Amino acid sequence: MAFVQFSQVSLAFGDRDILKNVTINLQTGSKVALTGANGAGKSTLIKVLAGLVQPDSGDRAVQKDCRITYLPQSGLTHNGCTLKEEADKAFEFGYELQRQIDEIGTKLQENPSNSDALVVKQADLIQKLEESEWYRREATAEAVLLGLGFSRADFNRNTEEFSGGWQMRIALAKALMQNPDILLLDEPTNYLDIEARNWLESFFFFFTGGFLLVSHDRYFLDVTINEVYELFGGNLKSYSGNFSKYEKIRAIELQTLMAEYEKQQAEIAHLEDFIRRFGYKATKAAQAQDRQKALDKILQNKIEIPES
Repeated sequence: MAFVQFSQVSLAFGDRDILKNVTINLQTGSKVALTGANGAGKSTLIKVLAGLVQPDSGDRAVQKDCRITYLPQSGLTHNGCTLKEEADKAFEFGYELQRQIDEIGTKLQENPSNSDALVVKQADLIQKLEESEWYRREATAEAVLLGLGFSRADFNRNTEEFSGGWQMRIALAKALMQNPDILLLDEPTNYLDIEARNWLESFFFFFTGGFLLVSHDRYFLDVTINEVYELFGGNLKSYSGNFSKYEKIRAIELQTLMAEYEKQQAEIAHLEDFIRRFGYKATKAAQAQDRQKALDKILQNKIEIPES
C-alpha cells in the first residue's frame, strides 16, 4: 500500500506559524478534503506534502516508489506541441520504465550468464508498466480529454491556442492520466463546467489511489470524499465522513468555542480593568501583580476563533 506520512511537521513564515506539529497520513484509498479559511495555509500544506516546500521540523515518510502528483490551482501553461502530444507527456513514467526494460533486455542478450537478478528486476519493471496502464495510454488520454470537455477536433490544435482556463484543464488531464498513487489537487473544479465536474466525480469514484482535494464546491466534495482535514490556526484536525457531516459537527464545535471565547474575553477585560485602575496604587500593588500574572497566563493560551 502506497503512502505519504507526515508527523509533527511545523512551518513558519516569519513570526507566523503556518503549520504547528501537523500529522497527516495519505495512503491508497484515501479520499480526503482539505478545508480552512482563506490564507490558512492549505496550498502551503499541499506543497509540503508534494515535497515542494520543506518544513522547519518534523518527519516525512514516503513509501519507496510511491508516485505523487500535485496540481496547483492556477498558473500552468503549455506550448510548443499539440494537445495530443502534450497529453502523451503524462506517460513519461511509462516511457522511463520501458527504457529500463529495454536496457535490461540488451544486457541479457550481451551477457546471458549470471542473469537471474536482471530477470527478476525486468519482471518487476514489466509488472509496474502494466499497472501504470501504459498499454492503454492512447485510450486513457482520449477518455480523460473528452471527459474534461475537449473535443476530438482539439487533439491536433496547438496548446498555446487554449485560454487560461483550458490550460488548467490540460494540466488536470495530465495529472489524472499519470494514474499516481497519491493525487494532490488544489481547486481542480475551478475551471470546469457542470459536465466536466460530473465526469470528474465519476473518475474519483473509480480511482484506486489516494487523493487530497481543496475545493469550494460542497456538492462535489460530498460525493467524492469520506474524510475532512481542517487547517485552523496552524493546527490540523481530522473529521470522518463527507463534507456535510463535517459542517454539522464543526457548527456544534464552534458554538462551544464561541462560548469559551466570550467567557475568556470577559475574564481578560476584568483583569485588564483591575490592573488599569489599581496598578499604580501601593495598597493594591500586590493584587495587581497577581492579576497581571493571571492575565499573562491566559494570553499564552488565548482562544482563537475563525475570521467568519
